[in-house]
Amino acid sequence: MSYIKANLNSGEKINNFTKPSIKPVIVQTVILLPVIFFSSYVIFEGATIASIIGTVLIVGLILVFEMIKIYVSEFAITNKRVISKLGLIRRDVEEMNLKSIESVNLKQSIIGRILNYGSIIISGRGSSQVTFKDIDDPVLIRKKIKHKS
Repeated sequence: MSYIKANLNSGEKINNFTKPSIKPVIVQTVILLPVIFFSSYVIFEGATIASIIGTVLIVGLILVFEMIKIYVSEFAITNKRVISKLGLIRRDVEEMNLKSIESVNLKQSIIGRILNYGSIIISGRGSSQVTFKDIDDPVLIRKKIKHKS
C-alpha cells in the first residue's frame, strides 16, 4: 500500500494520484550512454571488452537507482490537500492544504514539452512549497490543483 493512501485523514479521498515519469530517465540515458562509453574508451585506451562492460555497468546502476526513485515517489491531490512523498530509506513528505495554496507554477524544458512531462511547484502562505517533480501531463495536473483550491 502506498504511503499516501495509508495516511489519509478521515473523510479525505484521493482525487488524483501520480508518480514521476520515466521519460526523463530515458532522455538522460540516451544522453549519458555515448558520454560514458567515450570516457571508458579513453580510460581503457580503445573499444575493449572492459570499456563495453564498464559502460553497461555504469548505465545499469544509474537506471536501477532512478527506477527505485520513481517506484518510491508519490504525488497526490486529495479533496483537502496536496501531498508529495519522496524517499525509500529517508522519507521526505510535503503537504499543503488546498485552502493555503497561493500559486501553482509549471516548469517544463523543451524536451519536457515535446515528451509531455515537467514539474509543478505549489506555493502557499509564507515560504511553504510542495513540488511534484518530473510528472507526466503536468498541465492537466496543474489545472486539477487550481480547480480544487
